[in-house]
Amino acid sequence: MFSALFLYIFLSLSSIPINLNGENISIPVYSNLTKQSKITLLEDYSYELEINQVTTIYDSKGLSHASQHFIIDQFTSLDNFEVKVVNPNNGKTIKKYKTKDLEKRALIDNGSIYQDLEVMYFTPEASSYPIKVEMTARIKKSGNFYFPSWNPQNFHHQKVEQASLEVNYPKALGIRYKTQLFEGDFNESSDTETQTLLWTTHNHPPSTTDAKDTELTKIKLAPVKFGIDGFEASMDTWENFGLWFYQLNKERTSLPEEFKQGVKLMVKDAGSDIEKIQILYKYLQNNYRYVSIQLGIGGWRPMESAEVLSKKYGDCKGLTLFMKAMLSEVGISADYTLVNAGKDTSFDEGFPSNQFNHAILRINSGKNRYWLECTSNHLPAGFLGAFTKNRKVLVITPEGGKIDHTPSYSDPVFNTTKIITSIMLMEDGNAKIEGSLLQQGFPAETVIMKTFDKKEKEINTIFNEQIGVNGLLINELSLDKIINWKEIATEINFSGVVLRYFRNTNKRVFIPMSWFNWKINMEAPTGNYVEEISIKKHRALDVESIPKNITINKEKFDINLEIAIDEENILIKKHIKVKDTISLSSEEQKALLIAINETLKGELILTKQ
Repeated sequence: MFSALFLYIFLSLSSIPINLNGENISIPVYSNLTKQSKITLLEDYSYELEINQVTTIYDSKGLSHASQHFIIDQFTSLDNFEVKVVNPNNGKTIKKYKTKDLEKRALIDNGSIYQDLEVMYFTPEASSYPIKVEMTARIKKSGNFYFPSWNPQNFHHQKVEQASLEVNYPKALGIRYKTQLFEGDFNESSDTETQTLLWTTHNHPPSTTDAKDTELTKIKLAPVKFGIDGFEASMDTWENFGLWFYQLNKERTSLPEEFKQGVKLMVKDAGSDIEKIQILYKYLQNNYRYVSIQLGIGGWRPMESAEVLSKKYGDCKGLTLFMKAMLSEVGISADYTLVNAGKDTSFDEGFPSNQFNHAILRINSGKNRYWLECTSNHLPAGFLGAFTKNRKVLVITPEGGKIDHTPSYSDPVFNTTKIITSIMLMEDGNAKIEGSLLQQGFPAETVIMKTFDKKEKEINTIFNEQIGVNGLLINELSLDKIINWKEIATEINFSGVVLRYFRNTNKRVFIPMSWFNWKINMEAPTGNYVEEISIKKHRALDVESIPKNITINKEKFDINLEIAIDEENILIKKHIKVKDTISLSSEEQKALLIAINETLKGELILTKQ
């Protein structure tokens, strides 16, 4: 049974009012946290991270708030781990855990990945609440290439009573920091050789799962001088950071003389640099496979190009450096480039640090610059795809790191979908359909990626996902791929039956103006969406009511609808041109989609003769 004092504390924490954008909302609290984190950097570039924290859990939804996981590799060891689970009502210990009680698994369980990354993790159990989980841990890192970011909160829906971060480091090595939305106390002290930084915050309110990373309190740390596995350098500027990578890669592009001559023979008939790039890129795609390698310093240092050649595989670093080596043999300069790939395009240019998870290649041909994604087996040469488009990158040159920006592919040609259908109405309300779905750029990339080496049944599934229409029965379907320099497109030709396509009464026929909803790609800045429908009437029908032609011109999009009817056919043409989605908020994007689909909905009402 709760004590009166604890019951009061529990009820007061169960929900906390927070003011967001001038609106008071109540955020449920599933746990309460106090923690102290301490980082101690030593002169040999190693450092220790000590964590002491107490998590009080009030609800099963907060049980995961006391879970822990540690990623162990060649440079990381877990020197100590202790957990005590306590009943806060009576102070009795329920259970204790030590390092030997942690469960283990590989970080990535995939046969195509070579890695020494292991996850050691702990998940508490509870049959009743509240429980208090007291945890201490000490992690040792043999290099300071990377420091973890510090957040006062470990999880959303967690109130922080008190949290602190202490950082001790030799002045000769240095540590840089950057705070985000930190409103607590900061103290700095030093002696002749050591510097100490201390951040402390109290009564930190909970956050919701909808909170963006930029809306959360965070402290980022990065070294000035760093060392790992015997390689030492500075990270105070992007130039110096890039020089370290240049030294890692230096003299790793050597290739056997016989292969060098073979590379030159491959391109002997090419009339331009673009043709040479295409030939060698296609050779790379057809003969080498991507394998992720995360063994020791291999997480940052590429395989030697000769090893990629002999083993016929490599990770993003190895394949990129190998492609660079081949291009060099035919007189084309290229630069190894680091990028933060994926949906997160954030890049803090003012804080040189390890912000990268992928490598690509920048090609220099006269005044032109081209880009290659060397891990892809389906992209065209000169086209990066959605994974690394439109973001800042660090180009590794002999002079050091230089910031550049990948193409945005903002031209609508990189985001075009066009569907042309011929529909024949049947007496029972169904309709026979033949058509083609043409997609260019990113929509085509999605189709090719999902259908690469797939059987016809799986292509059928992908097509239905693209169209998203209930009652469509496919009889025949074929996929054509168009892959040229910077151009990627697909054309799916199909035929079948649409069940219950229109409504049929004794006197009238009701035909929908659209037979599917457009899926507008809000991650692309612009786009073209075209639909042309030719409907053949199954009998003599008179027009009773049809929607008017529509022309809507807005700042962010245009919509055009044209309907024409003759004695045998109904022609419907729709064109949606999206001119700018990037500046729209998520709510504005939803409103845009609703407006587009609502505008293009409606029925044609025809009277039977």
